Amino acid sequence: MKKFITTICALIILCAAAAGCGVRPVQAEPAPEESLIQTAGRELPYRFADREEGMEFLMACEAYYDGFSANDLAYRMQRRDADMEDYKAFAREQVCGFTDAEKALIDVYMQKIEQKIADNGYHLPELDEIIFICTTEKEECGASAYTHGTQIYLGKELLDSFVGTGGYAPNLEYLLAHEIFHCLTRSSPGFRADMYRIIHFTVQEEEFEIPPSVMEYYISNPDVEHHNAYAGFIINGEPVNCFIALVTRKHFENAGESFFDTATAALVPVDGTDVYYYPEDVSNYDDIFGRNTDYTIDPEECMADNFGFLIAFGADGPRGDGYRTPEIIDAIREYLRDGTGSE
Repeated sequence: MKKFITTICALIILCAAAAGCGVRPVQAEPAPEESLIQTAGRELPYRFADREEGMEFLMACEAYYDGFSANDLAYRMQRRDADMEDYKAFAREQVCGFTDAEKALIDVYMQKIEQKIADNGYHLPELDEIIFICTTEKEECGASAYTHGTQIYLGKELLDSFVGTGGYAPNLEYLLAHEIFHCLTRSSPGFRADMYRIIHFTVQEEEFEIPPSVMEYYISNPDVEHHNAYAGFIINGEPVNCFIALVTRKHFENAGESFFDTATAALVPVDGTDVYYYPEDVSNYDDIFGRNTDYTIDPEECMADNFGFLIAFGADGPRGDGYRTPEIIDAIREYLRDGTGSE
């Protein structure tokens, strides 16, 4: 789940500096007509859903909806008395159809990503077909993009801001690569475990139970399907194995409030204790997640960002001066190059 403007505004500035001009919406370059219809056999097979099919896919995400908290519903529906049926009816109406220009735009950047994968000799794990779906993103409080399974939901307003003017937008390429990472971890649990291990997380088979104190403030993230990965955090000078959940620091109160404004990671001890900690309570938080991104609300999002950086900006970064924690980028690159990703 990517709040594009607020989470990567600094990154966009870096990209603009690297390109020598302001970041502008882009005109889609001519794309082969068949790419809108058939991509089977490519490294990144994908297709576009129309509005009706998109609504069917979104309404089929029952496991996601079953995990909603009252806090989820209040923030998403902007009122405290909403129920799940209200939310589903609202979410369904947010699905749009793609225009030809939007499809062509996505084609251009998917082809750029594919070319970079080929040029760098990367081998991705086997990937189920990606389904692109267009929505207003109001169902996710204005996120720019999110995923369910290998469905990538893209915001219509964001896409249309890139259609019709000239230029190259590396931030859009990064965004697509970030969402593709989520699709890869769903298609290949082994890939997910290997990626998480790079930032010191261990994936276990059993899911951790979210305790009541966390559920009170819990926010569901469609990009995070599992809470079964933990790492060793130093809290009050002692090592504590914790998993991560997304919470808000306060309950919804007034219309216009977004959970993005108050969301943070909750570090939950794996021993079942009904307590949680904030990142500022942890002395080695940056040592675990690295310093390449501040999107560290979950190992899934952290590694999706690092993967997106590598694909869009390469090993040297958007300005050519590398990354603050280059060993994460290097580990992903080596993994993809040595063929491990294709197993």
